[in-house]
Amino acid sequence: MSATATFGTLAPPTLRRVRREEVVKTKFSKPDPYALLMACWVDYMRTDDADLKAHGMKLTGDGWTAKDVHESQYLADLKTGEAVGIMIDSLSGLHRWAICKSQRISKGWRYPNADYAATLQEARAELEEKLRKHVATRLYFL
Repeated sequence: MSATATFGTLAPPTLRRVRREEVVKTKFSKPDPYALLMACWVDYMRTDDADLKAHGMKLTGDGWTAKDVHESQYLADLKTGEAVGIMIDSLSGLHRWAICKSQRISKGWRYPNADYAATLQEARAELEEKLRKHVATRLYFL
């Protein structure tokens, strides 16, 4: 119940029932698996290599330990990023550099005689084929 300012009395709020035809349903758009895997790889590339902090030196016991879900997901993403990095390293130097430049890992284009846009499309096609076949990343493409 709400008080109206004009009459100073209590009046029930007026609610209108929405018709089923008026409800707009948004379709679920599946995120691009290539973009998700590249985000994991960029996070992996930008992590600190010298992990000498105390949380890296903890011993795990047989007992139950409380785990942070976000930290577990972050570690899983880093492992996925490492797998993607291995596949990127197996590409040719030209394709590897195109992928690194597209994700802003490297700043300049080292191959002035090659067309960056065409090379990037070739590199993406080759990398996506490898990502679809790899055991650690094929579930992203289902």
